[in-house]
Amino acid sequence: MNIKQKITLAITAALFLAYLTVTAGFVNRERRHIYCHSIKVTVCDSSLLRFVSAKEVRRLIEKDNPHIIGTAIDSIDLRRLEEKLNARSVVKNAEIFTSIDGTLHARVHQRRPIVRVLAETGSFYIDDGGYIFPFSPAYTPYVPVVTGNVAVSFKNSYRGGIPAKDKLLQQLYTFSRFLQQHRFWQSQILQIHVQNRNDIELIPRVGRQLIKLGPLDNFEYKLTKLYAFYRNAMPQEGWDKYIKLDLRYSNQVVATREPGIKN
Repeated sequence: MNIKQKITLAITAALFLAYLTVTAGFVNRERRHIYCHSIKVTVCDSSLLRFVSAKEVRRLIEKDNPHIIGTAIDSIDLRRLEEKLNARSVVKNAEIFTSIDGTLHARVHQRRPIVRVLAETGSFYIDDGGYIFPFSPAYTPYVPVVTGNVAVSFKNSYRGGIPAKDKLLQQLYTFSRFLQQHRFWQSQILQIHVQNRNDIELIPRVGRQLIKLGPLDNFEYKLTKLYAFYRNAMPQEGWDKYIKLDLRYSNQVVATREPGIKN
């Protein structure tokens, strides 16, 4: 590159920088004269979850800013509004921004629970990222329920990741995550009952069998055995022939018949 080209490039860059500076200043001045005339709320996953409604989000925004309609958009504290929404335990992420036409936009993503736990201290959900948040009576999602002897190290109002000391809860999360990722098991497993850490029982949606899983170690192999039993034995034997399916033994499913039913 010769000297003339370098000078031309430097002048072009300087002019472009000046243009950006002038444009930014113009936009900032114009924003002072743009007033909020409407609020548009989008709950992005409302077809899957109903923890939060658009009406509720709008009400929260207006409660924090009673006179927001008619307020200059440049004077609205967008970060404060985001913090208010993100403080809700059922909200995974909220974004607040304004457009040049004077519309305030709120985009909300809800937490997606994969299991509900009925622990000794109370009821709570675990979402697909391993985040714990309290049970909400406003909406009950279609997820498996954990019952039985589930002791946890935190209070019922706790929100956050699974504490390292709660080993059983970590295992239950991993197991529930597996169920959630496989359509068949997601629809089949209704309840996970904890007798103790080494004695986990499953209650299915289809069939009356009590499924003895044992400890959660190696659960994928155990469910593979159960799935093979469902495919090969149940169509011939019928879903009501057995009252218990035991997966605790290697290479087999031990099935206990309903009393009075013969081969």
